[in-house]
Amino acid sequence: MKDYFSEQADEYARFRPGYPRQLFAYLESLLPNKENAWDVGTGNGQVALELSKFFKRVHATDISSSQLSLAVKKVNINYSLQPAENTNFEEDFFDLCMVAQAIHWFDFGGFYRELVRTAKHNALLAVTGYGLMKITDELYTVILDFYFKIVGKD
Repeated sequence: MKDYFSEQADEYARFRPGYPRQLFAYLESLLPNKENAWDVGTGNGQVALELSKFFKRVHATDISSSQLSLAVKKVNINYSLQPAENTNFEEDFFDLCMVAQAIHWFDFGGFYRELVRTAKHNALLAVTGYGLMKITDELYTVILDFYFKIVGKD
């Protein structure tokens, strides 16, 4: 997988939208065990920080060392440079695996094999993201052009 975010890691950290607290409260309510969470494709650690508020340990991985260098530091968050498809985590380890706005970058087969290997029985997989915003027709045209012709180009 290509690293698309290292060159502009500081801008990404500054402008990436956050996620509502209600999302994390809902996830917390679903989980009887809160030992280990995996934030896959953590980027600058936004999700890891939220998960650290109710998990004993959060393991946050990314393929961008630049992104990880800007991640929020907290004693119960462990950041590591690892791809989603091949990690050094133990089998049957995670109570929650969360992917926020990154799953489309993964090799699905490899990631799901790794997920099955590392997740505990009855672990939860949460995949979140955000859509395109529409403010005005004129601005929406610019957003679509950027999204499909610049960002969406492979």
